[in-house]
Amino acid sequence: MPVIKLETLVSADPETCFDLSRSIDLHRFSTVQTGERAIAGKTSGLIEAGETVTWQARHFGVRQKLTSKITAYQRPVHFRDEQQRGAFRFMKHDHYFSAVEAGTLIKDVFEFQSPLGVLGRLTDAIIMRRYLTRFLTKRNRVIKDIAESGMGACLVAAERNPYILERAGAFSYTHDGFIQEEALLRACYAWADVETIFAYKQDLLTTDEVCLDLFTRNGMRVFISESCSGWDRFLQKLSEQFPSLSEGWEWEVAQPPFKTNLALLFDRRGRTLTQAETDCYGGAHKP
Repeated sequence: MPVIKLETLVSADPETCFDLSRSIDLHRFSTVQTGERAIAGKTSGLIEAGETVTWQARHFGVRQKLTSKITAYQRPVHFRDEQQRGAFRFMKHDHYFSAVEAGTLIKDVFEFQSPLGVLGRLTDAIIMRRYLTRFLTKRNRVIKDIAESGMGACLVAAERNPYILERAGAFSYTHDGFIQEEALLRACYAWADVETIFAYKQDLLTTDEVCLDLFTRNGMRVFISESCSGWDRFLQKLSEQFPSLSEGWEWEVAQPPFKTNLALLFDRRGRTLTQAETDCYGGAHKP
C-alpha cells in the first residue's frame, strides 16, 4: 500500500498548527485549484473527533465526492481522518504535531490505495503518489504561511465559536473585538490588538471609495472599505473603541475627489503620519 510521508517546519505553536490543519475553511482555501467544497457533514469551522465532512472537488477533470471521518483525536499532537466513502479503495491520513525549538514540526503520513487491482497499483505508483504529494505539500505551505504571518491565531479565534453580541452586514462583534464574516477566510480581531488606523481613498474611475487599514500588533493588515455591508455600524463601533478619532475624518478624507488623502486616525505608539506610513507600509502607502 503506498504511503506518503511529509515533514513541514512551522514557526508557530502546536495548538495553532493543529487547529489550522483541521479547519474546513482553510482546507477549502488551500485547495482552490481543485474547487473543493464541503457539501455535507461539517461544512465550516473546526472539525472535531467523530465528525465527518463530505468534499466535492474536481481531480483529473472528473468531479468526485469523498466523505472522511475524524477517527483519532488528541489535541494538539495528533488526529486522523479516514475515508468513509469515495474514489479510493482505502485512504487514511495521520497528522502529527511536535513542539520543537523552532516552533512545530508537522508530520503527515498519508496511506492510500486506488481501486482496480493491478491497474490501480500501477496508477498509484506512477501517477497518484506524485499528484497527492504535490497536493499535500501545497496545502501545508498555505498552513505554514498563514500560521507564521500571525493570521493563524485570528482564523482560529473566529472558528472557536466566540460569543457573538451583534451581527451587522459583513461583521460580527464579540465582547472584545470583531469578525470579518464575508472575507475569504473568517478572522477575529481584538480591538486591543489594533495598533494603527489609516484612512484613505481609492480612485475607482467613476467614483471614489473611502477605505480603512487597521494594523495589529502582530503585523496583520485588515482592509475595510465603505462598500462593505455594515460599514456605518463598523464606524460607530470604531468610534466607541477609539474615542480620540476625529468626528469629521470621513469627510476630510473624501475631499477633494480623486486624491488618496492618506490620514493617520490612530496610532498607539504616537508616531507621525510619515513615521507610521514608513513602518506599516514599508515605505510610501500604495492603495
